[in-house]
Amino acid sequence: MAINKLIRELTPLQDSSEQLRRHLIWMIMTRVILFALLITVTAVLQHLGRNVILPPNAVTMAFLSVVFIYSIGSAGLLQTKTSHLSRFGLIQVLSDTVFSALLVLGTGCSQSIFRPIFIFPVLAGGLNLNRIGGLLAATASSLLYGAILLCEYFEYIPPFYSHTNYIPPDYFLDVVNIFSVYVVVFFAIGLLSSIVAARLRKTEEALTRTSVQFDRLNLLYKQIFDDINTGIITVDGRNLVTSCNIAFEKITGFSAEKIIGLPFDGFFPPIILRENDESKQALDFTKQDGSTTRVRFTLAQLNLPADPEMQGGGEDARCKVITLQDISVLEKMEQQVRESEKMATIGELSGAVAHDFRNPLAAISGSAQILNVHTKERLKNSDDPIISTNRHLIEIILRESDRMEKTINDFLHYSHPKELEPEWFNLKRVVLDAVRQIQGKKSRYPGCVITADIPEHLDCWGDQRQIQIILIHLLENSCFGSKDTAEPILVQVTEGQDQRQDQEEQPFLCIAVIDQGIGIADTIREKVFTPFFSTREDSAGLGLAIVQQFVEQHKGTIHLLEPEQGRQGCTVEICLPLPATPDEKEKEKGKKRGKEKD
Repeated sequence: MAINKLIRELTPLQDSSEQLRRHLIWMIMTRVILFALLITVTAVLQHLGRNVILPPNAVTMAFLSVVFIYSIGSAGLLQTKTSHLSRFGLIQVLSDTVFSALLVLGTGCSQSIFRPIFIFPVLAGGLNLNRIGGLLAATASSLLYGAILLCEYFEYIPPFYSHTNYIPPDYFLDVVNIFSVYVVVFFAIGLLSSIVAARLRKTEEALTRTSVQFDRLNLLYKQIFDDINTGIITVDGRNLVTSCNIAFEKITGFSAEKIIGLPFDGFFPPIILRENDESKQALDFTKQDGSTTRVRFTLAQLNLPADPEMQGGGEDARCKVITLQDISVLEKMEQQVRESEKMATIGELSGAVAHDFRNPLAAISGSAQILNVHTKERLKNSDDPIISTNRHLIEIILRESDRMEKTINDFLHYSHPKELEPEWFNLKRVVLDAVRQIQGKKSRYPGCVITADIPEHLDCWGDQRQIQIILIHLLENSCFGSKDTAEPILVQVTEGQDQRQDQEEQPFLCIAVIDQGIGIADTIREKVFTPFFSTREDSAGLGLAIVQQFVEQHKGTIHLLEPEQGRQGCTVEICLPLPATPDEKEKEKGKKRGKEKD
């Protein structure tokens, strides 16, 4: 634990001031430990009879007390977040040179075994305070050591030396020689330590930048890993799950806490993992809640470098990455696109066929009408049963011709819709025209009663012809659904904002056709707007498809509303957008009046 804490304390920091503060604390602690240890070792050696010099015990204890008190005070001052850390550090380094000089002076001067202790402040200055700190510490150590040598040469030495085996130097050149060697050593160590410190700082800065970039890259990868819509899961060489992202949890229903560290096959048996298999497969997958979805997965090998510190590192290096996609919605959309393309092709083909049938049908219908007129004239003057039978057959031809003509018109409307010619028109007049057309077909819709709840002067914006076709189709469906009831069909209009639209400021006019007939079964509500879908034997199934197509051309909406509680029937509501301002309405009316005058 102590070693780990020491490593953490010495770890480079991004904040250089905090790093310097931490190093100064360690320098102070090292000073206390080093001086105490050196004096203790010296005392032991002296007690064993070794040739060492040590001051009296009172002096030694006083020296250690000064070192301890000074170090404790410096450490406490440093903890108060003192500013000018470089200046504070320089004072500590110079203090170490003074303490080193006192220790050398008290233990034999040039004969002291502690002369190399001057190297400690030089190293500390160079490593912590750059080149200037190393050079100042080397200068201070040289001056102090030189002063000690001069004092020794001129015999200004402590009195207790006389009770030791101390031998003073005889030649001045010997003193100079010793001084020169130590000065060179001090300055060399100061320069080298500052160079090493500079390189260490560059390495620390590069390491810090690399660490920051790695953290950003790791965060980016994690963000992509968590936010991507594709499910990702990794499996090691022992087939154990090592990680998975949020999308995988959503697709499968299995949370990461429950599957990480467990065998992959135990949770996902349908997905077979094979060596060197990078194929894409699709299958029906059973989620955790028991529901089934369609998924496509891709398996790829991820050959990571083996970790030599882990047992079985080779197996952990052979990882597999499985990507999973929920393709149920995609397949449904593809099916809808195929159906749409098929219906579009059928529509175009049907429109072409209907166009070719239109002219022969008109000739047949016209000829049958002429025959019907002659037959009626002959029946006035004769009771021949053959003539009566012919008239009945001619009426069947005319009725079926009308039905075929309606079907052909529906095909043409659906397959070849014309461009809109929007204008302002009186809505009630168009509704009443559509009602008259429906009521004119009494043989097809007997007993169908239609009422219109529409203001007299309400204007609508759109293609008048298309709006009338929409109303005819809706009224025909309501009459068919209400043929077994005596309840009337109601055409109702409301104005205002359609809350289901994104354009909140766009005014809408909503037309609702309400009946109380058999209604529409829930099982087929989503199919009623599909082309060629019909529950009637006399219909091609294009009525509501045409209605939806025309409404969408107007940029409007169509809704099948649920009947009120306790009532049956069906309500179809179409909402058509109107110009935003009354000025536009007046402008369009003026254009219309100008066209009528021309």
